[in-house]
Amino acid sequence: MIILAILNFEKKTISISKSADDNTRQIRQPKTDSSEGTLPMPSALESVLQNYLADHWTPNPSNLLFPNRKGTHPRWRDNVVKYGLKPVLKALKMPTKEVGLHAFRHGLATELADHSAPLPVLQQQVRHADIRTTLRVYAHVISKTHREFMESVGLRSIGTNVPIGTERNA
Repeated sequence: MIILAILNFEKKTISISKSADDNTRQIRQPKTDSSEGTLPMPSALESVLQNYLADHWTPNPSNLLFPNRKGTHPRWRDNVVKYGLKPVLKALKMPTKEVGLHAFRHGLATELADHSAPLPVLQQQVRHADIRTTLRVYAHVISKTHREFMESVGLRSIGTNVPIGTERNA
């Protein structure tokens, strides 16, 4: 599924309300209500998008950011990966085997978890109805805060004077 979004540079937001079917490229409602939403547009992304629009984008009847050559439909996902993503990865000397656009979602969720983003922020950013889905599927890390906390506990005495297997008298 390709996500269709409205870019609002004044408010610095990206609003997601439509998607394009992978097989037909027909524009439709996203899979669930939670898939829709308005997300913040980071300044770095804003700059890249503004440059792309000024230097590379051609207006098209569907007003798509990445249209097919005729400007009538979104590009096929496979073509976006083959002709867009993989050349960039190759130029960066990064692996290109078994990569796809979904890796960006996994990567962002992982970065947010690693930087101890509040769970509601993580959930809203990946647009899941249930935070358990987000944590089970997308968060592949032990957060930096979790690791630092456990390291600090290790520096203190966490032992007890009671040998394991005995009971303390009250």
